[in-house]
Amino acid sequence: MEHPRGKALALLARAWHHSPTFNELRILPGLVFEGEWQNDPLRARYAILALLAKVPPNTWWSLNGFVSAVKHRQPDFQRPAGDYDSWFIREQASGDYLRGFEHWDEVDGALVRFMICGPLHWLGILDLAAPTPGMQPAAFRFSRWSEALLSGAPPEGLEIEDDSFLISSDARLRAPRLVPRAARYLVTRFCVWEGASEDGYLYRITADSLNRARDQDLRAAHLLGLLRRHSLTVPPSLTRALERWEEHGSEARLERALILRVRTPEILQSLRNSRCARYLGDSLGPTAAIVKPGAGEKLLAALAEMGFMGELEGRE
Repeated sequence: MEHPRGKALALLARAWHHSPTFNELRILPGLVFEGEWQNDPLRARYAILALLAKVPPNTWWSLNGFVSAVKHRQPDFQRPAGDYDSWFIREQASGDYLRGFEHWDEVDGALVRFMICGPLHWLGILDLAAPTPGMQPAAFRFSRWSEALLSGAPPEGLEIEDDSFLISSDARLRAPRLVPRAARYLVTRFCVWEGASEDGYLYRITADSLNRARDQDLRAAHLLGLLRRHSLTVPPSLTRALERWEEHGSEARLERALILRVRTPEILQSLRNSRCARYLGDSLGPTAAIVKPGAGEKLLAALAEMGFMGELEGRE
């Protein structure tokens, strides 16, 4: 995280390029892998990169066309001796085994697509295009950074990471993509991940996330200092909440509960004086009490034995 953005990206691309342990085949979505067989991710990766090297630069290329060309010209790019029978791979949805060349598209073709739309795009080596926003990619081309990244050099022209966190009073944070990486990493140690949008990454500060941070010897004061350094403003209510957390911990709790309501205070008192008392928790007033988890049906049966008819709305 301390490296300049271009150098960090180059190091990440180089690590992926030469990694024998990052196995793209094994993380293909929708497939289940069984047995002790092994594939060689480097063999597959180098083969696909060699085939991509034949694609003209500065040209959009059909994704379907490229996959089809690989199938007809070098289908065995990841299969030793063209072995399509010893790898036990099932389709997750149907449970069917995908053995034999007739399933090339579902396994080998899917790997080619994943490599192009996954790591090669994530690392900034390939650009993708789709017919309309939200549709699956239909074409690709080498990015303006590809030559540098594939040779292990830092690309030029990357934007400077100088943006700020946007913080709302409900303890939610949005990190635009150009917030410094070190700041985003540190924030994740205090927050719950809530997803990503076109505007950046979404986080939320919760009691559980602060407890997790405290277990790592991180204090709320550390988070406040980080937010003050990397945001234009920190809502005063959030500042107070974090300062109170530092002193008192969680000061409120929400919980799901089954509530017993009776017609008169005398009925509730009768229950408290009977064996039904073991099914009851805290009182919520003269005619209401919390029912202990899992005791709803037992309480109804005990009420009937005492001469009171009750009903259970919904389920526990």
